[in-house]
Amino acid sequence: MRFAIIMIGLLLLISVSGLTSDWQITKLDNGLKVMIMENHQVPQVNISTTVKVGAKNETDFFHGATHLLEHLILFRGTEEMTGEELGDAMKAHGAYFNGYTSADWTDFVISLPRENLDFALKIHADMLFRSDFPKEEMDKERQAVLEEINISEDSPTSKAYWSTLKELYGNHPYSRSVLGTKERVKNIPRDSVYAYYKRYYAPNNMTMVIVGDIDAVRTIEKVREYFGDFPSGWEAEDIYAPPPKRDKVSEIKITKDINQAYLMMSTIGPKADSPDQFPLDIMANLLGSGESSRFWKKLKDEKGLVYSADFNFYTSKYEGIMFSFATLDPANIPAAEEAINEILHDVIQNGFTERELRKAKNSIKTDYYLSMERGLNMADNYAQYDSHIGYQYIENYPDSIEIITLDRLNTAAKKYLTTDSYVKTMVVPK
Repeated sequence: MRFAIIMIGLLLLISVSGLTSDWQITKLDNGLKVMIMENHQVPQVNISTTVKVGAKNETDFFHGATHLLEHLILFRGTEEMTGEELGDAMKAHGAYFNGYTSADWTDFVISLPRENLDFALKIHADMLFRSDFPKEEMDKERQAVLEEINISEDSPTSKAYWSTLKELYGNHPYSRSVLGTKERVKNIPRDSVYAYYKRYYAPNNMTMVIVGDIDAVRTIEKVREYFGDFPSGWEAEDIYAPPPKRDKVSEIKITKDINQAYLMMSTIGPKADSPDQFPLDIMANLLGSGESSRFWKKLKDEKGLVYSADFNFYTSKYEGIMFSFATLDPANIPAAEEAINEILHDVIQNGFTERELRKAKNSIKTDYYLSMERGLNMADNYAQYDSHIGYQYIENYPDSIEIITLDRLNTAAKKYLTTDSYVKTMVVPK
């Protein structure tokens, strides 16, 4: 689970048992799934539309095309207006708009005052289905993406992460950076990107979630008006290969002009539809979330080996990733690696306690509810999860965490933790 990265939010009317009765869910004839929730606390409307296409759908030729396409849709205009005109119209209507690309999906959001619902739906439809990026506009956006790649390569954290994924996943679609490579971004033809857009940006490959101070019945009719005439298209096809089996420690060493070191130790986790993901969320919380976690207490407070340390489990449609991450003095890398493996070995052998389990459940559920405050974040999160596992995942998440027993937690930890087969990535000073 990735609440902080995905930026989900809490509605004050939410209950632990879920929100099913509050959602109005409709599928248009063209396949567009629409989820609407009325929330009259703030005079605002929030729309998130997720396309079931991410880096996992790219061939080598199209590597980076999904992210480049997101930029083009957001900033380079439609058949009716230029990118500059689009930006001016958004400002005039008090709109916040943005987009995100992941390995599993591409997401577009817009948030604005409730009286501008018609504008939001019309501009959203134009951007998703009537984008028209001339070659010169695409070339400008290539430069923006190339700069993102430069920034990513300069970042020790990003460099460690993407280098790890390449080694950890092999031919699996998650092995490559969502940003693409400089070579492909520079050279992929405009017509190829446009064909990719027309192939996959179809209503039947999308989930639209609307949360705000609206009338659900009127809103779905407006959605039909602006989106109902677009034809359905190709079903999004994933490109999948299983990650390689690992029976040893693989080491990656990267040198950069930096003053401290970064240590990442990573293994493969389960897919999003695995029931093991919930005990692993609890495990990650106990191992590496905050100053009361086992990692922080032992690695920083007791041994003084690191400046910071955490442990994460990222849920994805296919196999996720579990990893520890520490910032530290380069001289402390061997001792820190040994100490991390000692912590993991202790969990494998002895497990967690009932007290720890209760603490983690409280922490995770509190974060969940506090994070559900903003309507835009709720819309965003529901759309994203519905695109690859179903909205019920996020709706039932507190209950799924609460029912985990100590035996399930310790069994999952023993199943997935390892101290002898992982990818060890170090970014160190030159």
